[in-house]
Amino acid sequence: MTGARGWRGTRIALFLLGAGLLAWLAVSSDVQSILADLGRVGTGVIVIVALEFVTEALNTVGWWFTLSPAHRAGRYARLFWVRSAGNAISDVTPTASLGGEPAKVFLLRGRLPTAAAAASLLAARVSFSSAKVLFVVAGMAVAWTRLSLPRDLWLALLVAFAVVASGIAAFAVAQMGGIGTGAVSVLRRLRLPARWLERGEQWLSGIDAHLDDLYRSRPGDLLRSMAAHFFGFACGVLQIVLLLGWLGLGHDLVAAIGIEAFATLIGMVTFAVPASLGIQEGGKVLIFAALGLPRSAAMAVGIAFRLAYLADLAVGLAALALLQRGRAPGGRTVNHVRAGTRAGE
Repeated sequence: MTGARGWRGTRIALFLLGAGLLAWLAVSSDVQSILADLGRVGTGVIVIVALEFVTEALNTVGWWFTLSPAHRAGRYARLFWVRSAGNAISDVTPTASLGGEPAKVFLLRGRLPTAAAAASLLAARVSFSSAKVLFVVAGMAVAWTRLSLPRDLWLALLVAFAVVASGIAAFAVAQMGGIGTGAVSVLRRLRLPARWLERGEQWLSGIDAHLDDLYRSRPGDLLRSMAAHFFGFACGVLQIVLLLGWLGLGHDLVAAIGIEAFATLIGMVTFAVPASLGIQEGGKVLIFAALGLPRSAAMAVGIAFRLAYLADLAVGLAALALLQRGRAPGGRTVNHVRAGTRAGE
């Protein structure tokens, strides 16, 4: 309990620091130039928002592929809305994914066995994060010769990136080896009632069975999942290309790849900051300067992406309300007893 309160307090403090950084970036920039650049973008913001939802759709495809074929049919729409709602919970509460991910399992109740839902979320996290690592490496390689950043900053980012990537690899290895055994040992030490322990063991063995099926029997689905997430990141490049063109900076594809890859890298190493508030905008100021592009354009692009994020958040909160009332699109309902007693299917 104390640890949970400490994490919430840390998240709130980081949010306030990010808000302060964003305010400083706005005040220390040429506000008139920022407003002029936003005027050049104009209604193009609608396109940026629309592409944000294309990205969300692709990321949902990535999650969809981690489910077994038997559990996919007719469930894409439900997954889209559940993913949107769960991410909104992660963004607006201090618990981050500690609240959003369990909420996704809860919102899928009656549509998927809980073990299948939990296993798919664990695998989707590995798939998404692995695609992110590949995108950052590829993007930085493409734009490397165009960037001019302090050596110490590069070194710090490289070390942080290596630590995060190692954590992702360790998480994947743990899933492939089976997470249930260790979790069951913990449950036994807690001296839970025998009935609870039996149900917990059954549920965890079901998760391991689903993960084993994906990693050993369906590696093609895992690769397709990663590809969907990778194309989701590529949508971000398209957003940058369009924004650069509207700002009169040319449709510079290499610069756009570098900007999006750097923003993704910053997001990876500062994942604890809610919604990367202030961090993403500051990262864009850094990368634009490294590419010799104006600061006002960096802030305009950052604001455009923040507006897209707010639109996505609003849809997620609306989806949460509809899902709780049972009005959002769903899939086939599964029998609750069967889902609980045959968690490994």
